[in-house]
Amino acid sequence: RCETDEARQHLTEAVNRILSMSVIHEFLSQDEHRPINVREVCQRVANQVTQVAASPEQQVDIKVSGPNIRLPAGQATPTAMVINELLLNAVEHGARDDQGGRIQVELLDRGDSVEIVVEDNGLGLPPDFDPAQGHSLGLQIVHTLVTDDLKGEFRLESITPDAEAQTNGDGCAGGTRAIVTFPKRSLRAD
Repeated sequence: RCETDEARQHLTEAVNRILSMSVIHEFLSQDEHRPINVREVCQRVANQVTQVAASPEQQVDIKVSGPNIRLPAGQATPTAMVINELLLNAVEHGARDDQGGRIQVELLDRGDSVEIVVEDNGLGLPPDFDPAQGHSLGLQIVHTLVTDDLKGEFRLESITPDAEAQTNGDGCAGGTRAIVTFPKRSLRAD
């Protein structure tokens, strides 16, 4: 049993990291040479994060959108781990108690590159937040996977609430946006 909320949070994050790896390994076990559909993996990771990371009193809704993007296993594995970490971070820091958490994952196929955008409706980044300081293990993992394994770029930004969204419930009501961009490798590269 975990006696503190912090210990419980660390244990939940560790379990989610393991489960995320199991999702990708399940896909690889079918045929390690077959390209992996990242949208399908993303949806599975989102379902798992919703079930495991959100506390019972927390209402979290994760939506995944975008085309089916097929990547070689060497890119799909770190991509799944990045998505897992970004979703865990959004659930932990982006889910508002008063509105519940809404998280949107958008996959974009840019031809020779992939862009993944994860947005939440939380309070946004603190004014003094510096992603280079690496305050959390999750963001350090994301940065390392994106820059070293995927040879891409990672950035975080606060979403400015727009007045229309606050009055009609559509669009952006503030929060945080994480953007990951990386070049696609040839499907024959792995």
